Amino acid sequence: MSTPSSLKADYDRDGYVIVPNLLSTEEVEHIKSEMHSICKGERGQIKGLLPKETESSEEVWKNYLAIHFPHKISQVILQLLKDHQNTNKILAELIGPDVKAVQSMMFLKPPGKPGQAWHQDEFFIPTRDRSLTATWIAIDDATIENGCLWVLPGSHKRGILWPMKPHGNPDFDASELAYGFPENENAAIPVELKAGSAVFFNGYLLHRSLKNASTSKYRRAFANHYMNARSLLPWNWDGRIQGHVEDNRDIVMVVGEDPYAYKGIQSHTFPFIRADKKMEGAVFNEVTNLV
Repeated sequence: MSTPSSLKADYDRDGYVIVPNLLSTEEVEHIKSEMHSICKGERGQIKGLLPKETESSEEVWKNYLAIHFPHKISQVILQLLKDHQNTNKILAELIGPDVKAVQSMMFLKPPGKPGQAWHQDEFFIPTRDRSLTATWIAIDDATIENGCLWVLPGSHKRGILWPMKPHGNPDFDASELAYGFPENENAAIPVELKAGSAVFFNGYLLHRSLKNASTSKYRRAFANHYMNARSLLPWNWDGRIQGHVEDNRDIVMVVGEDPYAYKGIQSHTFPFIRADKKMEGAVFNEVTNLV
């Protein structure tokens, strides 16, 4: 656990920092209520969402592993993404004075749902300056039992994006497995968090999560992704971006100034249900797969 004075040094050394109590208890409860409304379809269309208007929270949440881009339909989640004072202060320290958000993900991960194999977030969301940073916020207590994150400390330092391949392991979701890296998997550290606490981590850090092995505990969380606003974002998630000098402008400004504001802001991403396993035609197969 980092202190305010050691936050950036710890992040640079280990590739991640844990921040206790990023959200208050009241904020966590407010977000839980909003998650329920999102899953019931009350905030707008979500590709793959089943009609569950009369079901309880438990019945609604048990169907889904995660929803990508919930900030597109929820003002509460948009505010969490861009206007949370505690988060923004840390992002400015870790990334720099100008920060933009590029993705939000809302994890439900009910009992029995799979984890995700070893991967690096920059493999999916490329930044020109390697500034991608994830903010992973626990909405429930995240434990080894219910499938918390595991990290390989320092694995970001090489600056190498390792290749990916299918894994065939039903305990992991549809995304592929990073391989060929020299780090010993036995050196992995579980990142157990109390609800409201968070871990910030580098886009090159190797990390994974395991299956939710509990019988009754959810592992709800938000994973939001940020980067230096001074860098281009050649993220070709839907085939529009061609080449490393292209710039995906489907962003949300968070801190500081946008030096590319003259290009305008676009909106191409949309909320969708993340598939548990590989399915023909699933949106998940064509977009980013991040834990």
